[in-house]
Amino acid sequence: MKSFLATAAATLVLVVTASADWVIEAKIENPQMNSNTITKIKGDKVRTDIASGPMGAMSSIIDAATGDSIQLMHAQKMAMQTSAAQMKQAMEMAKQISGVKSDAAPGKPQSTGQKEKVGDYECEIWVWKSENAETKFWIAPKHPQAAALKEMETKMRGGALGAAQSTVDLSVLPGPALKTESSAMGVKTSMTILSIKEQAVDAKEFEIPTGYQSMAMPALPGAK
Repeated sequence: MKSFLATAAATLVLVVTASADWVIEAKIENPQMNSNTITKIKGDKVRTDIASGPMGAMSSIIDAATGDSIQLMHAQKMAMQTSAAQMKQAMEMAKQISGVKSDAAPGKPQSTGQKEKVGDYECEIWVWKSENAETKFWIAPKHPQAAALKEMETKMRGGALGAAQSTVDLSVLPGPALKTESSAMGVKTSMTILSIKEQAVDAKEFEIPTGYQSMAMPALPGAK
């Protein structure tokens, strides 16, 4: 479950809160997961569907304004509700694993001078490093939706979870990230955006489905 929360938090860095509705397909790869994901965005609500997660098909629904979230485990018809405080704690734990102090200023990625295509788009490769972690960003300044994607990133940094996940200062990047590759404690996770579409999303997508049992997320280790 902590792995799924971390994935949901990582997704929020890339895609959140814009004035239009969006549907974004991406691919996530790490030792626990190799799956395409579909992220649907409407206002402050973000839903990410993972077809083959660690516990089977799962969905994460996050309210960027409040920081509260719901994890849907479809096989079990279970809805696990997580508070903003628990999400922040999970992000703080991720910082500690990466060797980043809680009160440290966000690190600034540096350009490597290298370029590489992601799909049809030429990208500039930027990198950020801490004591125990490294993240690479494939940035596409000339992507046709570059302005909208950067707006999403900017709005997220001002949301309820903005301060908690400010490990890296994304504002210095000259465009949106079409791919990120993070390594921490020997575990590598990559996320690649495959397609971006502006289309209407039904508000019911962000509600707990009928027939699902709802329960609160247990406290994480060390929680007060």
